[in-house]
Amino acid sequence: MNRKFIPFVVIGILAVIFIAAGSVWYIISRDVARQNPTPGGVACTQEAKECPDGSYVGRTGPDCEFAACPTPGTGTSTGAQSEGIVNGIVLLSPTCPVEHIPPDPTCAPRPYQTLIGISKNIETPEAFLTIQSNASGTFTASLPAGEYIFYPQTGSPLPRCDEKLAEVTAGGVDAITINCDTGIR
Repeated sequence: MNRKFIPFVVIGILAVIFIAAGSVWYIISRDVARQNPTPGGVACTQEAKECPDGSYVGRTGPDCEFAACPTPGTGTSTGAQSEGIVNGIVLLSPTCPVEHIPPDPTCAPRPYQTLIGISKNIETPEAFLTIQSNASGTFTASLPAGEYIFYPQTGSPLPRCDEKLAEVTAGGVDAITINCDTGIR
């Protein structure tokens, strides 16, 4: 074979290999997609609506509509009697490098304003609703009955905050405290 044709032969062989590999990849990915279709579930955005009473509700249901706000004085939502309220507070501590006995009032835990993810999946929390604690560290959420995990989303390694489990009962009110470690030692 003539030496000046060798590069063209190599390029031709490589082109055939790439075309064959691309065809095989396309056929396999098409078959996998047919065998494992996307689940028919609906994924709602993580938006929250503030209700007149200061609580927050998320999007639910197949149409991702906002849940109903609580009716004043009843602890339940309009049109949805299977909801309950979770009142909570997020606290930072320690706030001083050395704790004294008796405790110094200036070193008491302080309120923490942060985003709080709420998940219904206890094993692998993934927020379906995100709310904000206010400047006094408090928050309120109106949720359908069930178990929920509340976890602050600080966006940095410190403060390191606990996750809290809350049992929401229809028409009930549950109170939780989420403690966040500042890392001060």
